[in-house]
Amino acid sequence: MREDLTVIIILVMIGFIALAVSAAVFALFPLVRQVQQLLSRLDRLLESTEGDVRLTLTEVREAARNLNEISTGVVKNMDKVSHIADGLESFGETLRNTSDIIRTGVHPRLLSFGAMLVGLKTGSWTLLRRIILRTLLKRR
Repeated sequence: MREDLTVIIILVMIGFIALAVSAAVFALFPLVRQVQQLLSRLDRLLESTEGDVRLTLTEVREAARNLNEISTGVVKNMDKVSHIADGLESFGETLRNTSDIIRTGVHPRLLSFGAMLVGLKTGSWTLLRRIILRTLLKRR
């Protein structure tokens, strides 16, 4: 009888465990369904994002290619700019030398020539005014 009682207790325990597992499965069923819906939404999001990422990657590659072409052109034109800068530097040096020559040699002569021109202009205007004034005074 003890063996029968032990078997009955074991069967009741197995039934109780099966009932507990069934209750847990039924309790977890809505959670499993929500996880399934979440995974489905996540999959759709990844698919749409994947298309956007592919388009963005294409644009980034094109921008990198354009930047590479521009930098290559800049490097090629740097030689021209360097030659222009060298030319400007030599022009500046020539201008400085010319300025030094003018300042030391021609400048004093130009000042006296300019002073002579100013004197001639002033004197001629004064003479012309006097002649015109005398002519006007005589007519009155």
